Amino acid sequence: MAEIDKSSGNMPNERDWSGPQDPMRYSEVLEWLSDRREAYIGSAYYYIRSAGDNPMICRLNISGGCLYSMEVIDNDNYGITDEDIDEAVLSQEEEPEIPGYYQINIHIEKKLRAILDI
Repeated sequence: MAEIDKSSGNMPNERDWSGPQDPMRYSEVLEWLSDRREAYIGSAYYYIRSAGDNPMICRLNISGGCLYSMEVIDNDNYGITDEDIDEAVLSQEEEPEIPGYYQINIHIEKKLRAILDI
């Protein structure tokens, strides 16, 4: 897993964010994801962000040991259906630590790893 210098202050600014949510939670989301090995695939962290009724898979990109950007990915490009995402959100046993942010499940992890862990 890539080491991330969280203290460097090198966090992406709002213009780097292509998703619909508050971009000011970078440190909080990164801290939450950094303890989850299953979320680190390829050279990025993956998670689900639910904005109302539209959950989506998001990626935290890492570059030079620092967080580079947060973005929504097109799940169709990875063979992940909307139903896969809905199932991952519904299968969470506890309320999310950060409201609206969910872990990917093993099914989504396997699909991402099949493409990204080369």
